[in-house]
Formats: sequence, C-alpha cells, structure tokens
Amino acid sequence: MNGGGKKLNYVGIILLWMPMIFFSCSTYKKSGSSASVKKVSQPEEDKFKALYYDGLEQKVMGNPAEAMSFFRLCLAIEPSDPAANFEVSELLGANKMPDSSLVYIGRAVSGDPGNIWYRYFYAQNLQELGRYKDVVKVYQDLVKAHPDNTDLYYKLALAQIQAGQYKESVETYNSLEKKMGSQDEDISMNKIEILEKVKEYTKAEEEIQKLIKSDSAVPQYHDMLGNLYELEGKREKAFYEYKKVEEIHPHDPMVHLSLADYYKNRNQDKEAYEELEKAFDEPSLDIDTKIRIIYGLSTFTNSDSIFTQAMTLTKKMIAANPSEPRAHVIYAELLKRNNSLEPARNQYRVAISEDSSKYSYWNNLLDLEGQLNDNKDLEKESREAIGLFPTNAQLYYYNGFANMQLKNFDDALGAFKSGISYVLNDSTLLELFYENLGDVNYYVRRFSASDSAYEQALKINPNNDGVLNNYSYYLSVRDTNLAMAEKMSKKANQLAPNKNVYEDTYAWILYMSGRYPEAKEWEYKSLMAGGDKDVTVLEHYGDILFKVGDKDLAVEYWIKAKEKGAASELLEKKIKNKQLYEK
Repeated sequence: MNGGGKKLNYVGIILLWMPMIFFSCSTYKKSGSSASVKKVSQPEEDKFKALYYDGLEQKVMGNPAEAMSFFRLCLAIEPSDPAANFEVSELLGANKMPDSSLVYIGRAVSGDPGNIWYRYFYAQNLQELGRYKDVVKVYQDLVKAHPDNTDLYYKLALAQIQAGQYKESVETYNSLEKKMGSQDEDISMNKIEILEKVKEYTKAEEEIQKLIKSDSAVPQYHDMLGNLYELEGKREKAFYEYKKVEEIHPHDPMVHLSLADYYKNRNQDKEAYEELEKAFDEPSLDIDTKIRIIYGLSTFTNSDSIFTQAMTLTKKMIAANPSEPRAHVIYAELLKRNNSLEPARNQYRVAISEDSSKYSYWNNLLDLEGQLNDNKDLEKESREAIGLFPTNAQLYYYNGFANMQLKNFDDALGAFKSGISYVLNDSTLLELFYENLGDVNYYVRRFSASDSAYEQALKINPNNDGVLNNYSYYLSVRDTNLAMAEKMSKKANQLAPNKNVYEDTYAWILYMSGRYPEAKEWEYKSLMAGGDKDVTVLEHYGDILFKVGDKDLAVEYWIKAKEKGAASELLEKKIKNKQLYEK
C-alpha cells in the first residue's frame, strides 16, 4: 500500500511477467443466495487494487506470509473475487494445506468458471486429497469446454486411471487418437498397459499389432507381444516373438532377458542362464539392469550353482563397467559370502577409488579390516575416512580401536574422546566408547579415568559382562575395592558362564582376598574351560597352588606358562628359586 515510483514500476514488471493473473475485482457484491447486490465504492476498489498489487509483489519476492496477509485483506473487501481467492488457495497449497486450499480455489472457479487455470488448480487440490472421481469430473467438463485441447485428454485419462476407471481411460485415449488423426506410440503404450491390467488381452494384442504394422523392425513391439502371450499362457507364441526379435536384432540385450524369463518359467535353468550371459555380453545393457539381475540371483538362494552364476555375471559386469563403483561393491559382497575377505576388501578399495563420497563403502571396508585383524590399515583408512566424514562417530571408534591394538595409546585416547562428542541416539556405540576408554586409560595407568569410564559404560548397560570382568580384574590387580570387584566378577560369570577368562578373574580376586582354597577351585574351572592354553591362567594357577602348599605342582605350572610363551622377570625368578614372588 505504501506508494513510490520505484515500487510501482516493480509491480508493473511483475504483472507483465504474470500473464495468468486476471484482475477481476467485482463492482457488485453478492449477499448469500439473495439476488440483492451491494455496490463497492470507488475508494474500496482502489484500496483492493493496491492491496492486491502488494500481495503479488510479496509473493514474487518470496515472502508468502506477507503476501497472504495482503490477499486476505483483499478478501475482506471483496470475498468472492476470483483472483484473490486463487492467490490465497495457491499459497495454502504450497504450504501443504489442500483442504483449505480447495475452499478458496472453489470460490475462484465459481467466480470465474471460464478460467482454465483455476480449474486446473482445483483438480490438483482434489488430486492431493485423493478425490480422483471428482478430478475426473473436472477434466470431463474441461474437455467438453475445450475439445481441441489435447493436453486435457491426457489429464482426463490419468485421472480415470487413478480413479480405477480403466476402460473409460482407454476410451479417452481413443478419442484423443481420433482427434489427432493418427496413431501415437505413447498413447498406444498407455492403452496396452491399461488393457493388460484389466486382462483385456485381445484388445491389448490389437494395439500391439497396430504398432508392429506401423514398423515391424522395432524389437520392442515384438517383445511386448511376447510378454502379452506369456500373460495369456501362450508360451509357444511368446517364444516365436522372442526369436523373431533375436533375428531382427541379435545384439539387443532385452530380447535375451525376455528369453531368459521364458526359459526360467519353463524350468529350463541352463538355457535361461545362457541367455543371461548373452545379455551381459552386450555393451548396451545398462548397469542398473545388471545389478538388479545379480541381486535377484544372489540374494534369495543358497544354491552353489546359482551363486557361481552370480559370480560369473558379476565378473562380466566389472569387465564391461570397470569404473562403476557399484559393480565392485556387489563383487565384494559376493566374495564376503564366500568368506574371501581379503579379495572383498580389495574390491571395496577399488569402489572407494572411484567414489569416495559413499560412507557405506568406507564402513564396509573398515569392517573387513577389523575381521582381517589388519589394524595398521584399519588405522590408516579410518583416518582417511574421518577426513571425509569428520562428524561420524563410528569412524573414530574404528580409529581408536586400531590404535589401541597397535599400542598407540595416546592416539587411541584422542580418537575415543573425539568420537564420543559425535554419538547421537546410539547407546550401544556410546557404551563401546566408554568400555574402550576404560581399557586404554588403564594401560596408560590413568586409573581414576579408567574407573570412571567403566562406570559410565555400566550406567548405559549394567549387564555388560566384558566391562564387569575387566573392571573387576583391574581392581584386583591394584588390590583396590575387592568387595566391589568380587560382586562384579560374580555377575559377569553368571551372565556368561564357563568363560575361562571370567573364571580366572574371579579366582584372582579370591586370591587377592586371601581365600586360596576357593581361588584354586575357580582357577581349576578356568583351566578346564580352555584356560590351559592361556599363559596368565597357567601362571595364576601356579601362584595359587604355592599358596595352598603344593609347591612342586606350582613350579610345574609356572614352567607350562613359560613354555606357552609367558615371559617376565618374576616368572623366571619363581621357576629358578621355586619360590613365589609378588609385585
């Protein structure tokens, strides 16, 4: 409403570039259903125009809320004005409010029934609300009013399909073809799809035959006819059409795929696979189709022969598409299923070299590094991935874990501390971070920080048997808070019974508490559960035996620990002097 030459010129430009706007402020205002009319004064009409122009300007400037305010002020002056109602409707529609939008566009249509754009938008609102039969009615009326507008026939046919009026949509397409005076491939294709859906196979065949008659050299038409015959169960006729396409275009991959389906439906698996190979040998077969076929073969089968076929086709795909990362990813996944982890890792590396922006590629690569226990490459590649995805917590976990295994404890601490700040709504990952922080802090003798991290992990999951065991063992080694350590270790053994590492921990807590006979009983359990291969368990058992008076047998177990690889000054001294030495 605020004037100014510059603004008026801008509004003028807006109107020049908005030919769909039909300013139509009425001179008379209807009152309900009464025939009485009320004259709108000239000042009010001038005010209406100014508000309307301001609304248009705000709309074009990208200020929908301000535009809506101006158009609503227009409607306060003239509620039935079509243009103002249309503008309000359009703004509501853009704000995903089709119900309200429909009310206003309905008023616009009532005020200016001859405006085709209003009716288009009215139909669009009905479509948004799923009122497809009402959409059909709108376009039927428009076709009657504008019989030479071919675009309306397309819109009517689509609305009829959405309303489930399939036969009617075919009639609409027929009318359109008559109007155009010639057969149109797109229209024919649409009709064929509809006729197949409603199982009007004879009519569908007539349409396809028309296409073949128009150009018999187009392979797609014969392929469509073959597919139709398959739907009807006329397999011999289908085979004839497929072979005809093969004769016309022997290097068309789609005909080989159709033949593969044909043979597959007849349980002729050998012939079906041969056709797939022929299709894959054709350079024109697109990568997406190849991927779908390989997934279909490999995902839902435990058959070794089919798995071998999938591998063969994948190698063909890589040979034809060496720069396509998805091809290498599929090959990697097949190799993983075959437990060929190192070749799978190499395929992920190739995929990343072609497209490093996919986090899933990095995650799968790093997971394979972990399975291969290649901590050196896990550290290096997780660091590279962090450079690309600096807020991804999982990558910091990989890096911290690798550094921990490599005994780069300061780097491990840095990675774990950084990663925690990026964990969002993932209690399992957060628990892992704290668990590993507990371990690393213990290794660098930051015992208070270690205890705190373990306690944070147990707050998240009080039944984490690994944390319960490690925390309790490290307390026992430090001869600290043994009562709490015993309680945690006992719980770990209840959660995961017959685990030699956990039984050794409990035995050692009993040992540190001076309860040697009980300690001997639990350490023996650990030996029987596989601890006889663990140097720590063997040495611990020797220490406990010495405490209960069996010194000769104690020396035997110390020697066994040494033979298994244990090496420490204290162990050597114990064996040499046949005497127990403690730190």
